[in-house]
Amino acid sequence: MIGSIEETEGIPKRTNREWRTVSDPKEAGWLFSQDLLHRDRDSNTLFLSLDIRQDREEQDRALVQFYKRDSVRWSSPLQSTLRGDVAKGSGVDRHVMSTVIFRLMNGFHINSGKVAVTKVFEGEPDHLIPSVSDELLDNNMFAVAGRMIGHSFLHCGPRIPGLSPAIIHILFGGSLESAPVTIHDCSDLDVRDIVIELQRDAKVEECGLINQLCLSWDLPTPNATNRKWLSEKILLHAVIERTKHQINQFRQGLIETGLWPLLVHRRDVIPILFPRDSEAEITPQIVLDCIIWPSSITVFFESYKAEDEDESEVMDVHRVSGYLKTHIENASSTELKSLIKFWIGWEVPATEMKVEVVEATFPTAATCFEKLRLPRHYTTYKAFHQDLCASCPS
Repeated sequence: MIGSIEETEGIPKRTNREWRTVSDPKEAGWLFSQDLLHRDRDSNTLFLSLDIRQDREEQDRALVQFYKRDSVRWSSPLQSTLRGDVAKGSGVDRHVMSTVIFRLMNGFHINSGKVAVTKVFEGEPDHLIPSVSDELLDNNMFAVAGRMIGHSFLHCGPRIPGLSPAIIHILFGGSLESAPVTIHDCSDLDVRDIVIELQRDAKVEECGLINQLCLSWDLPTPNATNRKWLSEKILLHAVIERTKHQINQFRQGLIETGLWPLLVHRRDVIPILFPRDSEAEITPQIVLDCIIWPSSITVFFESYKAEDEDESEVMDVHRVSGYLKTHIENASSTELKSLIKFWIGWEVPATEMKVEVVEATFPTAATCFEKLRLPRHYTTYKAFHQDLCASCPS
């Protein structure tokens, strides 16, 4: 077993135990969080500042440095500020917390390891596993991830979806033998090909590569009788054994936020903290942060007319863009998922989702290019809202 699921020494005992007995796990999580925040309401305030005038790399470094601090009581009062913006209040807290989780999901621009985007988790949706990067481990980035996720949960922020069930199983004390590892959990495609090759009945190809991998991981080389067993051992090693230190560090980050007693005693809260991609809540701010807004009307060649541009074009772009922003700000998580699916083909926001204002009758989308095309003719939000809802899948 990796780690322990016992209540950690130093985590205060709860005084309000209602969260233990309430039937709804969402309500249990909320009650626990409110109790923890109330208990620490007189602690020193945490000040989280994000300068929107800075570039993406500087912003990401500021967020990572905030969560890299040790010996922080993460249930202390939070005050977020957006430097370069006059916005204040709880809306800023929501915006910053959404930004934190969005960056964690999509990667930080901090040039770690000389790569453009540093991802703490890697792999395919619903099978994400911790990166095997030693540099991320040495820089305590998995503890940072645990603190971010726990802190967001305490303040009713978004969750991070899509972690592998096998990783969650180990994270909360499950045994290696019972870990539900699948081939989809293997983010290394070369290793995945080797596992698939060993599971086939046909003669093993590329024996040299397989033998080299087995020797490097202290495993026997394949023969006629051990192929199935070896494929399982390689898969387990790739997914769990190589990430066990990352999992332990990730667990420690979660523990430091004060959430651990809730997660130990209310296992039904774990799927809420770590939802599947299809079940993840999407907030308006997460969607708005992904949008590349238009600055002019998009004209297609077949409808091109040599006419002088006038102020009406700019007004149409601003008006229709404003309608879309209003629609997103007032949409539920389910409605946002429908919009995103119509827009890019699935329900998880892309890093950049483009909007075009065009000459057309109804809203359309070019999912391959992640473009939403909105007609310029709308003059009332009601008509815009009605047509956009009709275009999106239910």
